Amino acid sequence: MQITKLHLQKIALPLQTPFITTHGVTKVRTTTLVTVYLADGSSGVGELTAFTDSKYLPETQASAWTVLQEEIVPLLHRFNFTQPTELASYLQRNIRGNQLARAAVETATWAAFAQLQQQPLAKLIGGSIWPVPVGISLGHFKSTEELLAQVAESVASGYQRIKLKLTGVADVAQVQAVRAVYPKLMLLVDANSAFTTADLSALQQLDQLGLALIEQPLAADDFVQHAWLQQQLSTPICLDENILSLADVQTAVALKSCRAINLKITRVGGLTTALAIVDYCRQHQVQVWSGGMLASGISRAFDLALASRAEFTLPGDISASERYFKQDVLQQPLVLEQGCLQLSATPGLGVTVDQKVVQQQLQAECWLSI
Repeated sequence: MQITKLHLQKIALPLQTPFITTHGVTKVRTTTLVTVYLADGSSGVGELTAFTDSKYLPETQASAWTVLQEEIVPLLHRFNFTQPTELASYLQRNIRGNQLARAAVETATWAAFAQLQQQPLAKLIGGSIWPVPVGISLGHFKSTEELLAQVAESVASGYQRIKLKLTGVADVAQVQAVRAVYPKLMLLVDANSAFTTADLSALQQLDQLGLALIEQPLAADDFVQHAWLQQQLSTPICLDENILSLADVQTAVALKSCRAINLKITRVGGLTTALAIVDYCRQHQVQVWSGGMLASGISRAFDLALASRAEFTLPGDISASERYFKQDVLQQPLVLEQGCLQLSATPGLGVTVDQKVVQQQLQAECWLSI
């Protein structure tokens, strides 16, 4: 296989409601669809899931576009490969970091490869659970009443697991309120690094609530203090922003920094690394589950394909299309049915981009010849 051109389409997707986390408020999600064209005429689409600023990760939409144009395209010139794994290794060897830019090309190539193999991507990468049970991630709400209303709506919709975003110690009371109303609900919290070790007493209060996980309580570049904190808590700590590579997972396991990993395909550089992390977590009895990047249905389709593997026992943050966006980019929206989502069993990614929607939301476009 040889990549002959890339098509970048930057779009702005308005959210149904503002999504609030420690990192800020998102009302419109700017993202880029990246279509890879192979020499034989086949193609596949991935997504550049960087945000417009560097509050969450160092890569931004602007910096990733530069890497795609000035580094990845020259590297692809006359590069031949037989498997997407070879492409992933080649890009990782030649580009330091920039996982989101690399993943946009690598995942698109996996989609094209699955089509060439006449297999659904989920089956090609070892998926066996279908349809896929999913959960929902709720942004921060100022009032407990608003939060309880959103939880009630999510439970009524059939989501099998609820994640609550925390912005600090004061939010512990909201979690306690939710648990009081829903004593048996599968519930976890995500702090996005909102706590420090000085907040141990608040974290110990969370530890008493029977949560499935406490996600990313401390700094995104810390493994040592997370290891200390895990010793203080019975609830499993889940690392999220810390995990940019297989090496990061190995460090977390060696130091006993956590007992679970929130795996985001694009943040680790693509499906090849994600699959290696899944295998490693299985071997070391670390729970792994699928997180989301507040991205379009294209990324959610990749997340669903990966989450269809048997290792994913916790419903991931892979909500239905209507959960976040007023209009997603898929011709076939992902619809929640009995707490599960399902992709088409046709060869390839299992979803198709609706170019009419893309053109309505288009902010910038670029064709890159290899």
